[in-house]
Amino acid sequence: MAKASIHIGKKIKEVLDKSPMSVVDFAKSINLTRNGAYKVFEKETIDTGQLQVISKVLNHDFFAYYELGTLSFTKEIKQDYGYATKTEVADLAEAVIRLTKIIERIEEQLPTSKPADSTKAKTKKKYAKKLPRK
Repeated sequence: MAKASIHIGKKIKEVLDKSPMSVVDFAKSINLTRNGAYKVFEKETIDTGQLQVISKVLNHDFFAYYELGTLSFTKEIKQDYGYATKTEVADLAEAVIRLTKIIERIEEQLPTSKPADSTKAKTKKKYAKKLPRK
């Protein structure tokens, strides 16, 4: 089995350090002792069930680090800037709808012209009339 490309315990510790939660509170919330939490920080790999619980407690998607066997670059960037809130997503959706309506109004105002027949199509029509039918 190939060695994991990341040290998940270190990632968990990094996220915990950025959160307002203490190690003791973190340990209690995942049903471990303080020493048990420190053992988690030392683990290179972790049980997926435990990682799911930790992800929920710290409100962080640790599974994203395993995408395609490498760290997910886009998830790293999102961590730096944060995720959009539901309100922000709703505001963006409304803006897209408004812009779509504006585009539709502009398109309605554009002059409509019948596309000209291509030279090839005209030639085809011209000679199709002259050829005898079998």
